[in-house]
Amino acid sequence: MSEESSEDSLYLPGEEKFGLFSSAFYGIVNTVPTLRRFYNFVESQVASMKFDSILDIGSGQGTVLLRIMKDNMTAKGMGIDPSPGMVRISMKKCMRMGMCDRVSFLPGSSRNIPGDRNFDIIYTSISFHHWKHRAESVQQVLQHVNRGGKFLIFEITNDGSFNRRFVRSHLMERSDFIEIGKALNVVPELIESGGYIMAAFSRD
Repeated sequence: MSEESSEDSLYLPGEEKFGLFSSAFYGIVNTVPTLRRFYNFVESQVASMKFDSILDIGSGQGTVLLRIMKDNMTAKGMGIDPSPGMVRISMKKCMRMGMCDRVSFLPGSSRNIPGDRNFDIIYTSISFHHWKHRAESVQQVLQHVNRGGKFLIFEITNDGSFNRRFVRSHLMERSDFIEIGKALNVVPELIESGGYIMAAFSRD
Protein backbone atom coordinates (compact mmCIF):
# COMPACT_ATOMS: atom_id res chain seq x y z
CA MET A 1 0.00 0.00 0.00
CA SER A 2 1.37 3.45 -0.92
CA GLU A 3 1.92 6.15 1.71
CA GLU A 4 -0.87 8.23 0.14
CA SER A 5 -3.45 5.42 0.17
CA SER A 6 -2.45 4.47 3.72
CA GLU A 7 -2.91 8.10 4.80
CA ASP A 8 -6.31 8.29 3.09
CA SER A 9 -7.54 5.34 5.14
CA LEU A 10 -7.00 7.35 8.34
CA TYR A 11 -9.35 10.16 7.29
CA LEU A 12 -13.10 10.27 6.85
CA PRO A 13 -14.52 12.28 3.91
CA GLY A 14 -14.51 15.97 4.77
CA GLU A 15 -11.80 15.79 7.44
CA GLU A 16 -8.92 18.22 6.99
CA LYS A 17 -5.68 16.74 5.66
CA PHE A 18 -2.16 18.02 6.27
CA GLY A 19 0.36 17.60 3.46
CA LEU A 20 4.01 18.64 3.27
CA PHE A 21 3.31 22.38 2.88
CA SER A 22 0.47 22.54 5.40
CA SER A 23 2.53 20.58 7.95
CA ALA A 24 5.31 23.17 7.72
CA PHE A 25 2.81 26.06 7.84
CA TYR A 26 1.19 24.49 10.92
CA GLY A 27 4.54 24.74 12.68
CA ILE A 28 4.69 28.48 12.00
CA VAL A 29 1.10 29.01 13.16
CA ASN A 30 1.95 27.19 16.42
CA THR A 31 4.18 30.09 17.44
CA VAL A 32 1.34 32.64 17.75
CA PRO A 33 0.58 33.79 21.33
CA THR A 34 -2.95 32.32 21.39
CA LEU A 35 -1.61 28.83 20.76
CA ARG A 36 1.30 29.23 23.16
CA ARG A 37 -1.18 30.08 25.91
CA PHE A 38 -3.37 27.19 24.81
CA TYR A 39 -0.48 24.74 25.09
CA ASN A 40 0.27 26.07 28.56
CA PHE A 41 -3.34 25.35 29.50
CA VAL A 42 -3.12 21.79 28.16
CA GLU A 43 0.20 21.13 29.85
CA SER A 44 -0.98 22.45 33.22
CA GLN A 45 -4.13 20.31 33.19
CA VAL A 46 -2.30 17.10 32.21
CA ALA A 47 0.56 17.78 34.64
CA SER A 48 -1.93 17.79 37.52
CA MET A 49 -2.82 14.14 36.79
CA LYS A 50 -0.96 10.93 37.59
CA PHE A 51 -0.27 8.54 34.73
CA ASP A 52 2.19 5.92 33.56
CA SER A 53 1.07 5.94 29.93
CA ILE A 54 -0.35 8.66 27.71
CA LEU A 55 -1.55 8.92 24.11
CA ASP A 56 -1.90 12.09 22.04
CA ILE A 57 -4.42 11.70 19.18
CA GLY A 58 -3.75 14.16 16.39
CA SER A 59 -0.31 14.94 17.79
CA GLY A 60 0.68 17.20 14.90
CA GLN A 61 4.35 18.14 15.19
CA GLY A 62 4.58 16.60 18.67
CA THR A 63 4.85 19.94 20.48
CA VAL A 64 2.37 19.23 23.28
CA LEU A 65 3.33 15.61 23.99
CA LEU A 66 7.04 16.37 24.08
CA ARG A 67 6.44 19.25 26.50
CA ILE A 68 4.39 16.99 28.76
CA MET A 69 6.89 14.14 28.64
CA LYS A 70 9.87 16.41 29.27
CA ASP A 71 8.59 16.85 32.83
CA ASN A 72 7.61 13.21 33.34
CA MET A 73 10.68 10.97 33.24
CA THR A 74 8.97 7.67 34.13
CA ALA A 75 5.87 7.55 31.89
CA LYS A 76 5.65 6.23 28.33
CA GLY A 77 4.07 8.42 25.66
CA MET A 78 2.77 7.88 22.15
CA GLY A 79 1.57 10.39 19.59
CA ILE A 80 -0.46 9.45 16.51
CA ASP A 81 -1.41 11.54 13.50
CA PRO A 82 -2.90 10.67 10.10
CA SER A 83 -0.36 12.90 8.34
CA PRO A 84 2.97 11.19 7.49
CA GLY A 85 4.56 14.64 7.29
CA MET A 86 3.54 15.45 10.85
CA VAL A 87 4.84 12.08 12.09
CA ARG A 88 8.23 12.65 10.43
CA ILE A 89 8.58 16.12 11.95
CA SER A 90 7.60 14.78 15.38
CA MET A 91 10.15 11.98 15.26
CA LYS A 92 12.92 14.41 14.30
CA LYS A 93 12.03 16.59 17.28
CA CYS A 94 11.91 13.55 19.54
CA MET A 95 15.37 12.42 18.42
CA ARG A 96 16.86 15.90 18.87
CA MET A 97 15.50 16.00 22.42
CA GLY A 98 16.79 12.49 23.21
CA MET A 99 13.36 11.24 24.27
CA CYS A 100 12.70 8.43 21.79
CA ASP A 101 13.38 5.78 24.44
CA ARG A 102 10.04 6.65 26.04
CA VAL A 103 8.14 8.63 23.39
CA SER A 104 7.08 7.41 19.95
CA PHE A 105 5.11 8.87 17.04
CA LEU A 106 3.16 6.72 14.59
CA PRO A 107 0.56 7.10 11.84
CA GLY A 108 -2.94 6.71 13.27
CA SER A 109 -6.23 8.35 14.16
CA SER A 110 -9.05 8.05 16.69
CA ARG A 111 -10.43 5.14 14.63
CA ASN A 112 -7.02 3.56 14.03
CA ILE A 113 -4.99 3.44 17.25
CA PRO A 114 -1.88 1.30 16.62
CA GLY A 115 -1.40 -1.85 18.66
CA ASP A 116 -3.66 -3.34 21.30
CA ARG A 117 -2.47 -1.41 24.35
CA ASN A 118 -4.48 0.87 26.61
CA PHE A 119 -3.43 4.14 28.25
CA ASP A 120 -4.02 5.88 31.57
CA ILE A 121 -4.69 9.14 29.73
CA ILE A 122 -5.64 9.78 26.13
CA TYR A 123 -5.97 13.35 25.01
CA THR A 124 -6.44 15.41 21.88
CA SER A 125 -5.73 19.14 21.51
CA ILE A 126 -7.29 21.41 18.87
CA SER A 127 -8.01 18.32 16.79
CA PHE A 128 -11.43 17.17 17.97
CA HIS A 129 -13.26 19.93 16.08
CA HIS A 130 -12.10 18.22 12.86
CA TRP A 131 -13.57 14.85 13.83
CA LYS A 132 -16.72 13.38 12.31
CA HIS A 133 -19.19 11.31 14.40
CA ARG A 134 -17.89 12.83 17.63
CA ALA A 135 -19.99 10.94 20.19
CA GLU A 136 -19.18 7.62 18.54
CA SER A 137 -15.49 8.57 18.44
CA VAL A 138 -15.44 9.37 22.16
CA GLN A 139 -16.96 5.97 22.87
CA GLN A 140 -14.37 4.23 20.69
CA VAL A 141 -11.46 6.09 22.26
CA LEU A 142 -12.63 5.23 25.78
CA GLN A 143 -12.19 1.54 24.92
CA HIS A 144 -8.44 2.25 24.81
CA VAL A 145 -8.41 3.98 28.21
CA ASN A 146 -7.44 2.00 31.30
CA ARG A 147 -10.04 1.64 34.07
CA GLY A 148 -9.97 4.80 36.15
CA GLY A 149 -8.37 6.73 33.29
CA LYS A 150 -9.63 9.63 31.21
CA PHE A 151 -10.04 10.86 27.66
CA LEU A 152 -9.30 14.60 27.62
CA ILE A 153 -10.40 16.93 24.84
CA PHE A 154 -8.81 20.39 24.65
CA GLU A 155 -10.28 23.06 22.39
CA ILE A 156 -10.42 26.82 21.87
CA THR A 157 -13.71 28.59 22.61
CA ASN A 158 -15.25 31.81 21.36
CA ASP A 159 -14.23 34.32 24.01
CA GLY A 160 -15.46 37.26 21.94
CA SER A 161 -11.97 38.42 21.00
CA PHE A 162 -11.33 39.83 17.53
CA ASN A 163 -9.08 37.02 16.32
CA ARG A 164 -11.74 34.39 17.03
CA ARG A 165 -13.78 35.79 14.12
CA PHE A 166 -11.33 34.28 11.66
CA VAL A 167 -11.41 30.74 13.09
CA ARG A 168 -15.07 30.24 13.99
CA SER A 169 -15.23 26.86 12.26
CA HIS A 170 -12.39 25.68 14.53
CA LEU A 171 -14.03 26.68 17.82
CA MET A 172 -16.02 24.55 20.24
CA GLU A 173 -18.21 25.47 23.19
CA ARG A 174 -19.33 23.97 26.49
CA SER A 175 -22.71 23.16 24.91
CA ASP A 176 -21.03 20.97 22.26
CA PHE A 177 -19.58 18.70 24.94
CA ILE A 178 -22.79 18.65 26.96
CA GLU A 179 -24.60 17.35 23.86
CA ILE A 180 -21.97 14.65 23.35
CA GLY A 181 -22.38 13.66 27.00
CA LYS A 182 -26.14 13.39 26.58
CA ALA A 183 -25.68 11.15 23.54
CA LEU A 184 -23.44 8.85 25.62
CA ASN A 185 -25.52 9.18 28.82
CA VAL A 186 -22.55 10.58 30.74
CA VAL A 187 -21.64 13.93 32.27
CA PRO A 188 -18.20 15.15 31.17
CA GLU A 189 -16.03 17.19 33.51
CA LEU A 190 -15.64 20.65 31.94
CA ILE A 191 -12.92 23.17 32.81
CA GLU A 192 -12.73 26.54 31.08
CA SER A 193 -9.99 29.13 31.38
CA GLY A 194 -8.96 32.13 29.27
CA GLY A 195 -10.91 31.14 26.18
CA TYR A 196 -9.90 27.46 26.33
CA ILE A 197 -11.84 24.39 27.43
CA MET A 198 -11.06 20.86 28.60
CA ALA A 199 -13.72 18.17 28.47
CA ALA A 200 -12.85 15.00 30.40
CA PHE A 201 -14.65 11.71 29.78
CA SER A 202 -13.81 9.03 32.36
CA ARG A 203 -13.70 5.26 32.11
CA ASP A 204 -14.92 3.71 35.35
